[in-house]
Amino acid sequence: MVNLGILSLDHPHSRGNHIPALRYMGDIIKVAAIYNDDEAVAAPYIKSFGANYYNSREQLLNDPEIDAVLITSKNYSHADDCVAVAEAGKDIFCDKPIAISVAEGLRIKAAVEKAGVLFLTTFPVRFNPAVSALKKRIDNGELGEITAIMATNHGSMYEPGAPDWVKNSKLNGGGCLIDHCVHVADIIRWLTGQEFRDVQALASHALHEDIDGEDLAFVQGHLENGSIYQIDASWSRRGCDKMWGDVTFRVVGTKGSASLDIYNNQRMEVHTNGRMRTLYPNNIVREHGEIFYDYWKHKEQGAELKGANVVDGLRTVELAYAAYDSLKTKGFVKVIKNK
Repeated sequence: MVNLGILSLDHPHSRGNHIPALRYMGDIIKVAAIYNDDEAVAAPYIKSFGANYYNSREQLLNDPEIDAVLITSKNYSHADDCVAVAEAGKDIFCDKPIAISVAEGLRIKAAVEKAGVLFLTTFPVRFNPAVSALKKRIDNGELGEITAIMATNHGSMYEPGAPDWVKNSKLNGGGCLIDHCVHVADIIRWLTGQEFRDVQALASHALHEDIDGEDLAFVQGHLENGSIYQIDASWSRRGCDKMWGDVTFRVVGTKGSASLDIYNNQRMEVHTNGRMRTLYPNNIVREHGEIFYDYWKHKEQGAELKGANVVDGLRTVELAYAAYDSLKTKGFVKVIKNK
């Protein structure tokens, strides 16, 4: 049994994604403690999990029974929170983006490596069954050499009721580019086994009057092997829309291609050898729960981790902020991969 502490409920993903998943995992992951600056917000979750409530980060981290901590605080708090948890010797699950600058990402990486704790960036898309099925086909060479990969991640900016800090680009780390680019950037790296070489970005503030950052963003460039990539990471859905957004991929290889629309209908189209197959690998999406299950299997059974580690989280931050530099220079910018 893993005793998990939750550090803050400020990020919408905490109550919208992680907690619903953790409700089904009580036999292996126990939510043992929650810290949130507003006790009233935490109260229903304290009651439903039978967890302890702590009124400070330090109080939670001083609990010797806590094995790991889920950090779902405001984006601008991630660096301080991650460093504190690492120094307390506890494993870390951190929501994306792990940091609001490359420098803060490097600070987190250094603290994690010094403490020797496990760090998982809570990217759920790696655990989507259609994405996993596609990775197996790519790894088996079915599509040949990957020459192009395109992705979208459209969303509704947590509407209705988006927190004020999300609307503030300084506190959020930017607008839709940092918010949505990182998920699919991680999958592009994971599917291809390639790092980003360069990036060119376009962005606009056109849809939401109450924010000060971009709500439309496109990034494109080359992977290290010369393959091309493109990401549309926009806040183009509205809270009244029936579907919160989408995550799609189109992969082109020398032997075939594949397209995925992983949340709207779980469909995958595979085009090889002159024919098309339409596959529905799984209609049940449990990716957020699989993040924690992956960790448990590693700790209890020695299984290899599938989830994204601190370097994976850092690489997506490096791409996003190189893209912001591209907006300033209006050209291609080299993506620096820090050690």
